[in-house]
Amino acid sequence: MGSPNRRRLGTLIVSGLFVWLAGCAAPAERNAEEPGLATAERVARVLAGRYAGRSPDAANEGDSAELVRLDARIERIAAGGVETFMSQRQGEGAARDFALVFRSTSVATRLEGTFSPLDAQGRPVGSCPIEVIVRSDGFVARTDAGTCRFGTGSEQVALIKEIAHDGQTLVIGDRVVDPETGETRLADRVIQFERVRGYSGWAGVRDSDPGESQGAWRVANEISIRSDGLGLDPEDAAGMPLGVTLDLAPYRVRESESPVLRLRVFDSASGELLGQAWADPLATRIGIALPAVQVGLRLAAARPDSADNP
Repeated sequence: MGSPNRRRLGTLIVSGLFVWLAGCAAPAERNAEEPGLATAERVARVLAGRYAGRSPDAANEGDSAELVRLDARIERIAAGGVETFMSQRQGEGAARDFALVFRSTSVATRLEGTFSPLDAQGRPVGSCPIEVIVRSDGFVARTDAGTCRFGTGSEQVALIKEIAHDGQTLVIGDRVVDPETGETRLADRVIQFERVRGYSGWAGVRDSDPGESQGAWRVANEISIRSDGLGLDPEDAAGMPLGVTLDLAPYRVRESESPVLRLRVFDSASGELLGQAWADPLATRIGIALPAVQVGLRLAAARPDSADNP
């Protein structure tokens, strides 16, 4: 495999990242306190979390492109390295699971690692080395086609996998090539993920009979929704559905532009899109104000303000 393939894929997945340092990861099993593991653990904690995103090419497919969700968690911290489990799922499709192990080296800005795809029972179906370059706000990791191969005989393929993280945005790129010629076997796959964030707030609908322009508002207070594209059907204080479905997820308007955070409101019965709004991916507020539907959301960590209710 020649270097041009690696350079091309690296350009695809590293460009256009945001710089934003994110926070906490889930607790992990810890078997040993090893000073040399500090950098490996820091990289694993940057990666840990929930994400949602699409391929940059998905902008050409509009809303037909299914959202991809990814969960990453630290499984074990031990003398042999920091083990991280990752599970990726597109729409309602089957999960693709794999494991990463990060190990410290004598160079502070570099880690050694192992990449392993997992079968449905969570067992490795092969493994290969992955080199990690540590940066102040994240890392870039990649496999090499010369040492990352799967399958046997004529079915054997080489995998160039790159993972880039800047603290907020995670980009994963895959190129599958012929191990002898370096020719691509499958179309390159690049997905840009945004860290899932929790929002809280309210939603209201105006009830009115056909032909009437006015009506009483029914409001769902203290709703919670994540930016993972999983729909929410809010209910009022009496436990009655408002009849609308909220959807919050990253969305790429154009292939050449960075993703935005998109809020959509649908009629729950018909599936009709009633309204939508866009905001910066790191926005602390987003909302929709229509004559018959209103929504107000804030980052869950922010103090809610019910005075804005209709």
